[in-house]
Amino acid sequence: MPRLGVILQDEHALRAARPSRPAPAEEAADDEAVDPVQLVVLRSTLLNPPRAAAARALAEQVRSVHPNAVVVPYVWHLVSHGESDGLREAGTRTLPGEARRFGHLQDTPEAQAAWEVSLRCAKEMGSDTVILRTPPSFTPGTINQARLAAFAEARAAEGLRVVWELDGLWEPATTLALARKLNIDTLVPAFEGTGRPVPQSYERRWLRVDSAGATERLRGALAESLVFALANADALEDATILFAGGRAHANLRAFARSLDAADL
Repeated sequence: MPRLGVILQDEHALRAARPSRPAPAEEAADDEAVDPVQLVVLRSTLLNPPRAAAARALAEQVRSVHPNAVVVPYVWHLVSHGESDGLREAGTRTLPGEARRFGHLQDTPEAQAAWEVSLRCAKEMGSDTVILRTPPSFTPGTINQARLAAFAEARAAEGLRVVWELDGLWEPATTLALARKLNIDTLVPAFEGTGRPVPQSYERRWLRVDSAGATERLRGALAESLVFALANADALEDATILFAGGRAHANLRAFARSLDAADL
């Protein structure tokens, strides 16, 4: 069966969750009494990775609701985003150094120092996976492909798995070939703007279901369409599906119900 998870903007989104495991003295009345969450991705670390004690506390808070979930932080934007990408102004935590020497996976002392912050955050959270989000300005040229390769190789040496959430001009065939070569996965939208599953190979792809537009509420027909698209591509067994936005937990539950009803 696929792995299901949520992408949370901050810890307050956990209020919408149903604990993934009932208390020892309680019995779950039915399958809907719990959320089958196996991954919790923390998007807040893209802007402001917490310091060591806060990172541990945040992971503990997540596991108090979803005890068996793998906690996955985003890589800090000072590693991935360039000076003109706008996130530096949105964040509150920073590092000394010229802005142009951060981001785009550059091989500079400044970008390395930013990565060390993300690495410490991941370790304190007990994470073995990080999400690397790159902006549209990280274009698919040879320099950026080489930087991505160096980043993936360095993270593998540190025992970390990289999942790449790309944006911009990257073509599916290019990203699949690169993902195969670098032994990484990509995180891509599950649906088109019309609400139809994105017609693409599911190899090396984690799927993101956004709470926006046609998928604000993952109604039965939409959930079923994704279930059967994955099944028809023989990708259901190994799929990783993450639900984002204000209805992340509710949409995860809707998908899990459709999955059970399909009896595949």
